[in-house]
Amino acid sequence: MLMPNVRTVAAALGDYRSAWAALLVDPASPLSYRRLDDAAYTLCVLMGQRNAADAAAHAESLLARASAEDERRRAGQARTVIR
Repeated sequence: MLMPNVRTVAAALGDYRSAWAALLVDPASPLSYRRLDDAAYTLCVLMGQRNAADAAAHAESLLARASAEDERRRAGQARTVIR
């Protein structure tokens, strides 16, 4: 299975979280619901999930793994430079 670009996932997850926050601020706004629906759909498609909660969880997991891999790579480079 192909993994989506980490930056794209981070942006989509950020949009989803921002849309949720906007909806909580103004729950009567049809625009807030539309933005949340659009952000949730994008995140679901990107992560290959059927619901937004699962898509967000998968996105968070992917970003955590990518961050850990990046830190391991940096630590390995630092050890190489120190030797």
